[in-house]
Amino acid sequence: MADDRTPTRSASFRRAAMTTPGLLIVFTEGDRVRGLGHVSRCSAYAEGWLLRGGQVCWVLDGDAVAVAAIGPGQDVIRRRWQEDGEIPSGLRAEIALVDSYVASAEAMATIASNSDVTVFIDDLGSSYPSGVVVHPAPDRPAAERCGSERVLNGPSWQPLRPPFWDLPERLAVRPDIERILVIFGGGDLHGIGVPIALLARQACPAASIDLVLGAGQPAPPVMPGVSVHQAIDAAAMASLMQAADIAISSAGQTVFELARCGTPAILVGTAANQKANLDHWPALSGYIVAGVWGATDLEARVKAAMAQLRDPVVRQSIGARAAGVVDGQGVRRLFDHLERFRVQEHV
Repeated sequence: MADDRTPTRSASFRRAAMTTPGLLIVFTEGDRVRGLGHVSRCSAYAEGWLLRGGQVCWVLDGDAVAVAAIGPGQDVIRRRWQEDGEIPSGLRAEIALVDSYVASAEAMATIASNSDVTVFIDDLGSSYPSGVVVHPAPDRPAAERCGSERVLNGPSWQPLRPPFWDLPERLAVRPDIERILVIFGGGDLHGIGVPIALLARQACPAASIDLVLGAGQPAPPVMPGVSVHQAIDAAAMASLMQAADIAISSAGQTVFELARCGTPAILVGTAANQKANLDHWPALSGYIVAGVWGATDLEARVKAAMAQLRDPVVRQSIGARAAGVVDGQGVRRLFDHLERFRVQEHV
């Protein structure tokens, strides 16, 4: 449920703020134009906090598609917060979680001053007020401190939604490619999911294609051999990834989910903030970069990458390496880290 001004259960939040665990306030942005990457990874933290018995309030600069991605049972205040960082009246966050590319320094400082702990999710190596910075991209040293910030770097800190935390063992690699997963984020801003699904079907006519689309995307025409999965939840997503012999994906948050599932992947860059993943995942796991959307040779490079992955030995190696990079425990790891730090401060 969402409104434009106040959360519907503010009284319960005030009571929760006095208990342990207390209130997590999420400040983020997303919609069908900007994409839902921030909302998706923040929802992993929100669900994890709820599982620990805490309360969650979202302050969201976003549309109805973003609210739907958050899911039912969480309170959402929809407003543009990135200039003032105002926390809802009467509330104090035990943890404030900030995931934004456009929040002002003043807004972040205001949030930090009204929270016990502030966590900033970072992709670009930006500067932040005093707090904890989580930088899951694989382009920085595993541990560092920058001024008053504690910086937690690397894919082991990537927040994944609860269905990715404790997965069943992946089935043995099949001799041939039988299932191909095509996924380009909750928005597929450039509309390349359907053309890539058709390309995959053409390159591997014996394989079944699973095309994942977000809630706000128009339903495509019927395509023989292509199953469309729209607005699916995290459990269904994890099942599709584990069932796929290979995936063709954008190079954003989905890369970490694919790695967790041990799914060999071909990556296509669809946004500037994916550069770190495009640059570093091939060396980490063997994932193949086919280029960026709009490139004239993208189709040929995707086909060439698919040809490389026909070898089951190659797929086995890539899948095992990828699974070794992401263990799915990023949400638990962060909350455990914060709890240890809190205990140490009070010793």
